[in-house]
Amino acid sequence: MRGGTMGRQLGTVFADDTVINHLRDVADGRAIGHEDGDSKISFLGTERVSAPVVLVLYQGSVQFVAGVYEENRADDLRWMFQLRRLTRLRRPVEVSRLRVELRTDQQRPFAKQGRLTPKASETVLRILVDENPGLEHVLGALYGIRDIDLPVPRKEALAEERDSLATLCAFTGAPDLAPAGGFLAEDEIGDIHDRDSFLPPMYGVTPREDPMVEHDANTFLGWSRKSNDRLAVRLFEDSYGRTLEIMNVNRWPIETRLGTDLIYYHRQRHSFVLVQYKRLVLDDQRWRCRVDSHFHDQLEVMRALDARCHPQYPGSDYRMVPTPSFVKICRLDSLDVDSTSMISGMCMPREQVARYLDRPESPKYLDQDTFKDHLTSTMFAQLVAVGAVGTVGVATELIKAEIESSLRQQKSVSLGVFSDTTRRRPSWSSASRRRSRSGKASSRQPDSRQAPLW
Repeated sequence: MRGGTMGRQLGTVFADDTVINHLRDVADGRAIGHEDGDSKISFLGTERVSAPVVLVLYQGSVQFVAGVYEENRADDLRWMFQLRRLTRLRRPVEVSRLRVELRTDQQRPFAKQGRLTPKASETVLRILVDENPGLEHVLGALYGIRDIDLPVPRKEALAEERDSLATLCAFTGAPDLAPAGGFLAEDEIGDIHDRDSFLPPMYGVTPREDPMVEHDANTFLGWSRKSNDRLAVRLFEDSYGRTLEIMNVNRWPIETRLGTDLIYYHRQRHSFVLVQYKRLVLDDQRWRCRVDSHFHDQLEVMRALDARCHPQYPGSDYRMVPTPSFVKICRLDSLDVDSTSMISGMCMPREQVARYLDRPESPKYLDQDTFKDHLTSTMFAQLVAVGAVGTVGVATELIKAEIESSLRQQKSVSLGVFSDTTRRRPSWSSASRRRSRSGKASSRQPDSRQAPLW
């Protein structure tokens, strides 16, 4: 099923004291590899759920997630489920937190057994994945998501580029910009094994008369491609006229690249954010990021950039973090080609990471257990969208320099330029119907146009 968490519907069931210990035993057995996580269990409830995946709630929180083989009425009070891959959440999520994110009419399945709407399911899945890194891999297996089989280094590089596109879309706070069918067409997915970038490159294309350009019609925010650069550009536009123009550029073969740098520029705010990816790798049965000399060198490069971007004038726009450099640490061991959702990860300003590593006993690794005070991917995107983080009044010449700097460091670059002349307040849920200027409901559905710029 295409489009990330879109279309992945959830149901809810409620555990009581008679079954909770059995659920824990089954899930724990699967976690240590002794069992497959399949079990037949009855829950209090009188309604059919008819969802491929269910959340198991206990004492006011979501405790487990499982697939459903089948469900049948057990008796007048209970419903029997044949569950598969029952998985215990590392961090249970309180129902009260989920309710805050949902409309009143979407909350009914959290009062009694039932099925969430597709949009409510999308919201709940995002929160669960944010709180439980790695859960997207479980969900992918439960929903039968396409995970392209590629050699590990190639898969990680393409997964990183795909996540950079999803993150750029999330940074806008304009949810209908992300294409519902995914970033790639079926024929583009078919030849992904043979190319060095997630988006297909546009060979021989030189950016000219580009709508992103203000001061020079022959350059891309001041940057011009070299003859050996592989370039891909996409335009996304929603029904309000807000646009996100994305450029992905690679100068190096995928086998020699050292990661992806994400650059986001908000045209009306003259503000930009730089995100550098760091990969969690499986090391001694733990997912963690090694802090080596290259890591420290990259932090120093970002420190120099931050020093050039401090606000120069009093009275300029306020930012909680007025410098551009951030780090995202995440797992990249699966490539869901249909997804437009962000991968869960640990997101932090460069300065926060540097201070953590400057401690007397500087850690050699970063992971979820040792570095708990981080932003989730969603929290970070929301702060960018409302303008709480990012530079103030930065000229495009600086972005040009950063694109070239990243390429010289053997990285790929994903650049997104967002334009919102309406200056609408960011949101994180797609409206099902728009209001026309006359105030009457419009039949036009929110949509995203995806097209190449040239």
